[in-house]
Amino acid sequence: MAIMAAAARSASAQRTAADTAGQGIVQSALAASREIVVEEAGPGLAGRSMQALLARAHIVVEAPDTGLTLGRDVRIDRTLIVLGGPLRLAGRVKGDVVVLGDVFLRPGAEVAGRVISVGGGVYGSMLALIAGDVLAYRELTAAVRTVGARTYVSISRGPSEPVPVVLLPGIIGVRIPTYDRIDGISLAFGPEVALDTGRVRIDPVVTYRSHLGTVDLGATGHAELGSRVVIDAAAARGTFTNDRWIRGDLTNSLSMLGSGEDVRNYYRATRIEASVGRRFDASAGVVEPYVGALSEASTSVARDTGSTSYPWSVFSRRSLEGARRANPAITGGRITSGLAGVRYRFERPRIVGRAAARIERSLDVARGAGFTQVTLDAALSLPTHDEHLFEFLGHGIVTSGGVGVPTQRFAYLGGSGTIPSLFLLAQGGTELAWGEARYTVPVRVVRVPLGVPTLTVRAIAGSAGVNTLPALTPNLGLRAAVSILRADFVFDPRGCGRRVFGLGVGLR
Repeated sequence: MAIMAAAARSASAQRTAADTAGQGIVQSALAASREIVVEEAGPGLAGRSMQALLARAHIVVEAPDTGLTLGRDVRIDRTLIVLGGPLRLAGRVKGDVVVLGDVFLRPGAEVAGRVISVGGGVYGSMLALIAGDVLAYRELTAAVRTVGARTYVSISRGPSEPVPVVLLPGIIGVRIPTYDRIDGISLAFGPEVALDTGRVRIDPVVTYRSHLGTVDLGATGHAELGSRVVIDAAAARGTFTNDRWIRGDLTNSLSMLGSGEDVRNYYRATRIEASVGRRFDASAGVVEPYVGALSEASTSVARDTGSTSYPWSVFSRRSLEGARRANPAITGGRITSGLAGVRYRFERPRIVGRAAARIERSLDVARGAGFTQVTLDAALSLPTHDEHLFEFLGHGIVTSGGVGVPTQRFAYLGGSGTIPSLFLLAQGGTELAWGEARYTVPVRVVRVPLGVPTLTVRAIAGSAGVNTLPALTPNLGLRAAVSILRADFVFDPRGCGRRVFGLGVGLR
């Protein structure tokens, strides 16, 4: 026991020393003036992302040979760029994190933007909070050279290197769980199999859904043919939704657990989907067109408000807008469709955006009429004066096929996340239009332990319906936020509808 205690003290002392060294390196980097130039952006968005981030407030840190450890006490109020790796992060970063190497996220880590690894992987923790995307460009390599006070970075496609054939993502293969009003806890487990130096990846998963008391099997596959052609495939029995665009899985799970508010409707299905796409590098972004096919056999998990069986939540469990909220029935049956679409992502200095279009054309519909459905997504982020930020988010659906379109292709809006003055998912159908503009100002005169508070002015409009689009419902609002905590006040300026005040958490 004495030996074990001594070993624990020694390990703790080593971690403390590493954390202290990391803080010292960050302080030195903040005091230094170092110019970084992306000499060669390479293929894809990794180099372009780095070029765009260098035009904003950032800190550049060179990792020691043993890597860089940033403990829980480290607070960085701007984007962090680490030359070398690995980075072991347990602190908070108010911006993006870009590492030329591996990233290990420890419990307590918080990143207000994206985590990007160039030439390595991102290894997460269930107790880390990441607001943006997690991107690992394993196929790339970064060369760094310093001339005087200027450092040059060149990104290129690296040589093929051996990777482990079997990986266990998450905690020994257990993925981050989700929580919703139909499945309860969805706990997934499975290894990741990598072949051909990682160009082919197969991800089989077994998922237990506590409220349904069922076990679902599924698998995804990803293959890179050369440097630009990608094949993706997925097959699974599971619970599906058309409303994931409203909130990410983590935010929706936390909301459901805390207040019983789940902003999605659900159905069950056995689904097989495959697509092939090609990447084209533009001057400031990447265009990825693709074609594919989908076969889905679906059934309802309908539930009315009189049900006595529904998942638990801390507050508002019995509210009709909480865990008890009705889940609409669907037409069900098998749908076989052809798919086509395009994704566009771009980054310029101070401007980041994405847009996507997806077309589904039914080939065989067991119940209901044939249809063609177009789904559109867009997002734009534009920093303005003195670290102010303008953002726009948009989502739209247009469907042809008349009244017989299967209801498993309906989309919904209303309530928190879309139009707060409407009741939760009160409007739905084959047509949907929604957009939100935000202008965010940091309040630096106020200092709190969680970070810099922000105030956001919001302008929202949207509607959804069957075959036709009703008049748009406008909302105006104000949001006060610090870290992931936020308070919202929203109202309909026409004087109708509800005035809504809410407290909660959010990552976007």
